[in-house]
Amino acid sequence: MNYRLELEQGQSKILTTAIVNEVANSQVKMDELMQCFVDGPIRITQRAAWPMSDIAKKHPLLLFKYYPLLIDLLNQSDKHDAINRNILRAFQFVEIPEEYEGHILNVSFKLLNSNTEPVAVKAFSMTVIYNLTKKYPDIIPELKASIKALIPDGSPGIKNRGNKILNAIK
Repeated sequence: MNYRLELEQGQSKILTTAIVNEVANSQVKMDELMQCFVDGPIRITQRAAWPMSDIAKKHPLLLFKYYPLLIDLLNQSDKHDAINRNILRAFQFVEIPEEYEGHILNVSFKLLNSNTEPVAVKAFSMTVIYNLTKKYPDIIPELKASIKALIPDGSPGIKNRGNKILNAIK
């Protein structure tokens, strides 16, 4: 399957499932999909992100070699919001390798506490950080403080995700 050509035609659950099934256990196929994600244009990046995050759920080891690239993308400021949203969506489904935990934790807090990030980026950041609190409980106070600062003026999505996480870490 030529992922770029398929993604240029549109996006659907059927296409996403077909891509995930084809990539399944092939690093070469994952490389092809990630090339679409990285090279864009933004519409192709967005469309490639859905199967990428499903692959993260089902075949997390295929994402391993891309952690440095994905972290670098999260730290760039001149990109479409969809990139942060979809990278963090993928990260919430995986056990982050230890060598990348600090970088992902730092950028997740930065995005969570940003005044300019959209709701979905903040919500996924909360979940990524929350998942790391299971291994590093000393970050719980900072996560609680960040969530409590967001909730009063937050959207329904922020309030919902924030309250669920606050209840889970009690």
